[in-house]
Amino acid sequence: MKYGYHVRSVSSYPEIRDLTLKVERLGFESAHVNDHLLDNHLEAMMLTSALAVETSKIKLGHIVLCNSFRNPAYLAKMVCTLDNISNGRAFFWLGAGWHEAEYKGYGYPFPSATQRVDELEESLIICKKLFTERKSDFEGKFWKLEKNRNFPKSVQKPYPQLVLGTSGKRMMDIACREADGINFNDVKPDKLPEYINKVKSNLKKYNRDISEFEISYCSTITLLDSHQEMDKLMVKYNVFGTQYIGFPDDVKEEMDNLEELGIDKMILWEINKPVRAELIKDPIETFVNKVMN
Repeated sequence: MKYGYHVRSVSSYPEIRDLTLKVERLGFESAHVNDHLLDNHLEAMMLTSALAVETSKIKLGHIVLCNSFRNPAYLAKMVCTLDNISNGRAFFWLGAGWHEAEYKGYGYPFPSATQRVDELEESLIICKKLFTERKSDFEGKFWKLEKNRNFPKSVQKPYPQLVLGTSGKRMMDIACREADGINFNDVKPDKLPEYINKVKSNLKKYNRDISEFEISYCSTITLLDSHQEMDKLMVKYNVFGTQYIGFPDDVKEEMDNLEELGIDKMILWEINKPVRAELIKDPIETFVNKVMN
């Protein structure tokens, strides 16, 4: 099992930088930020570019980039730039967008879900062309490119890992046809077998090898060290939705079960939130020592 960490669980740039350096030191494979514009959020592509300079080995990506926020040709340029700055440590994780308030707040039209997926599908064609071709012309339903020359190309060939964040039927099909992996964020644990079986079926349909396709899952984790804490949490907090909660050995068993089920990578959205102050002093380091390693 590989592990990534959502480092925008803190707000300010110094906090995000320090958390990223910490999870890099502790051996996480990747650091991720979400792509939101409202409230207390730094811009996602600029943020990961800054983190690329601050770090040396951890991979950098998003959960997930909103396709609607950036022209796809310009997005391909940005991803290539991030991959060059980081010397080949960029991910390209993409979604069709969903948060209507952000669209309206920043003046973007908010089309139907069907159109947003249509736009993403066309974006994938454009991005792959710009990642791999010397000169690109394209005319589709939403965008037209004339004599695009996208250089320098990404360090990673043919391009950084392409993952679609989704649990929608059509998007899952597109991911299995066009991407290197899929990320599940809003799927409840008891529904994961159903979704993983659907991924396997789609991959078979497109004659793709599941061993070359990464399935990742986002979750919040709460680590406990006493039964009293469990009793207190059950009374005080509603933390049992889609997250994993328990003693480190219990959580490790759950992670092993997920890996056996077919999850290749876990993205930890947060550890011990909203109750971190009342539990283990350093839950991230405890997770690394008692669950991850």
